[in-house]
Amino acid sequence: MNYNSICIILAGGKGSRLDGKGKLNQNFNNKTLLEQVYNKVKNQFSYVAVNVNNAKRSTKLNIEIVYDKFSDNIGPLAGIHAALCQGNKKLGKDGYVCIVPVDTPFLPKDLGKRLHNNIFKNRSEVVFARSGNRVHPTVGLWKNNIKTKLELSINKGVRKIDKFTSSLKVSYEDWIINKIDPFYNINNHEDLNKAKKMTIFLK
Repeated sequence: MNYNSICIILAGGKGSRLDGKGKLNQNFNNKTLLEQVYNKVKNQFSYVAVNVNNAKRSTKLNIEIVYDKFSDNIGPLAGIHAALCQGNKKLGKDGYVCIVPVDTPFLPKDLGKRLHNNIFKNRSEVVFARSGNRVHPTVGLWKNNIKTKLELSINKGVRKIDKFTSSLKVSYEDWIINKIDPFYNINNHEDLNKAKKMTIFLK
């Protein structure tokens, strides 16, 4: 794609309900979750990296690792901030960063295209994916110039994505759930087993 954007995969969670090894290395259909997500987005963006919250997280996949800038465990906003820092480094303030979580192995192949079309059409600062009327706050496209505003909000104690974005111009891109929710996420072994059963619909 020739969009002025990069993609960052968020993988900062501890994965405590998945043996505590970190979701990025969790096996799913003979590949790690990171590999599954990477394969979904690698052809949609010219650059893809993975965000982790500390140096103890590692992967065998040949992919650049982007670390959180905030040392405290403040949740996904830290990963989004790190992604925006990388976006500014790669593309400057006029670029965009697509953010996806590592625990969503069914991401759509048209994710990048549709998010870009939406953000340009609505002239929004961030666009979130939505399916079945459910907003997915860790799947979206962000303008790089939001970085400073996010830093200020984090330093003021903001920890929730929706609280931060309440002051931004936000739009939503809707996907239809056809047997599989494209944004189905895996948090525990029950979710993992359900996801494995869903793969029959991919064939």
